[in-house]
Amino acid sequence: MTSNLTLWTPEQTQLISSTIAPGCSNDELRLFAYACQRTGLDPFSKQIYAIKRGGKMTIQAGIDGLRSIAERTGQLDGSETFWCGEDGQWQDVWLAKTPPAAAKTIIYRRGASHPFVGVARFADYNAGQGLWSKMPAAMIAKCSEALALRKAFPADLSGVYSTDEMQQAEAEPVEAVTVTSAPAPAALPAGNAKLFQAGKAAIAKASTMEELAKVNERMKARQSQLSPEQYDELSTLAMQREAALHPEVPEEDPFADD
Repeated sequence: MTSNLTLWTPEQTQLISSTIAPGCSNDELRLFAYACQRTGLDPFSKQIYAIKRGGKMTIQAGIDGLRSIAERTGQLDGSETFWCGEDGQWQDVWLAKTPPAAAKTIIYRRGASHPFVGVARFADYNAGQGLWSKMPAAMIAKCSEALALRKAFPADLSGVYSTDEMQQAEAEPVEAVTVTSAPAPAALPAGNAKLFQAGKAAIAKASTMEELAKVNERMKARQSQLSPEQYDELSTLAMQREAALHPEVPEEDPFADD
């Protein structure tokens, strides 16, 4: 793993911002870049996502992505999954026609003095639709496994949630409202071409992080004079300039490999 942030071209950044991490700010995109680098997962292969919900970004990956991260550490030493009903009796296979009440996964890590256990209650994660209706035992098992994997490999998986864990949030009902006619929204500003070109030049000229920070402040103050496309392009250029000016991460950085 390299010590620098994952760098994307302006076209890739725009694609990630619109499809893989919609609604995320520039700071959140940088945080997402750190997560992509730290986990080794590829956003363009749909292995990892940044989902914005309720004003907060969560980084999500498929359960196979979490497993591959744990496997790459070379310390994963197997796992076991169990299910139980309302009686709390754990079983290694779920044969009932009704969903289990909970699932428990035990992760074994080489060199650890104890296993790592993740328990997920069906009532807490059930999205009530899709695979949750067709394969409830498998879905709740994946949630418990994700919990256990994060406990066993916190340095590698901290802050990364599986899509299965977050589906219940996506399935929350939306209250119906009556929509009345409203005036058409005002047209977006065409953008100040002179200001846009001056911003590009200022970003390219910035030779220190302090100078770049001042340019960013001026951009924010005059954002209303720029079109959304112009402001997004200037933000992307500023991110790339920041990456170029950012010093190398030292050897002891926690994001670097041991």
